[in-house]
Amino acid sequence: MATLTYENYTTSVKTWAQVKSNYSDIQKVISPEQVFILSREQIEWFDKENEEETYFRADIGVWENKLCLILTPRTSAGDVKTLDNYEYAPLQFLESDLTLKQTKTYTVTSTYTLTKDLSKGKEDSDIDFPIMDKPVTGQLKAVEEIESWKENAMDYLQRESLEFKGQRIFQSFYIPKADLLHNKENMHDVVCVFGFKYSAVYQRLLATLIFVSNETGEKIGAPGAVYALQANPSNTYDWTKPCPPVCLTP
Repeated sequence: MATLTYENYTTSVKTWAQVKSNYSDIQKVISPEQVFILSREQIEWFDKENEEETYFRADIGVWENKLCLILTPRTSAGDVKTLDNYEYAPLQFLESDLTLKQTKTYTVTSTYTLTKDLSKGKEDSDIDFPIMDKPVTGQLKAVEEIESWKENAMDYLQRESLEFKGQRIFQSFYIPKADLLHNKENMHDVVCVFGFKYSAVYQRLLATLIFVSNETGEKIGAPGAVYALQANPSNTYDWTKPCPPVCLTP
């Protein structure tokens, strides 16, 4: 598991705070086709160390010239715990495609392929009963949000860095514990993908993290490896809150 010392953690967070004010520096550490990958061991460590009841917090940093998702356990009061080491995941490219699967009530199974460069691939649905289904599924919405990030992320980051000096770009994400720990007995690893979700409150697109869990134990992208969004019941879930602007106080 990848770890940072407390000193390295604080340094990486400060580095990202500086990088996000300069678009040319942002381009060196972010590609919109890249993802974070968390192991089951990292998530179990996160759950064990975290004392806050509702949300996990993950900070964004830059370490060894890579954007990182740093797991930062909090106290019951909501403060980040001071630890010797923090688990983290660097931003990286997928080596192969992911299959996202959602099984609905009335045995409607929808399968979508998300290619390794985060494009929407083939779709397939099996309906066991002659019923009409709503056209928008959890997976499809998530894939659309991921594609929105892929298509618009660099324009968004450029505008934010030039007009607002990076102050509105995310520094942390708050993740509902119930989402990340859903069906953890069957979870082997989790792919964390950036997406864009429109906020009616802030009247603009906000970055989110969409978590896709591997419940088969196969190597990521291997034949037979099926990933799910955590809803209804599927293996995708995306209720993370970016800070800024949605900064939760203790």
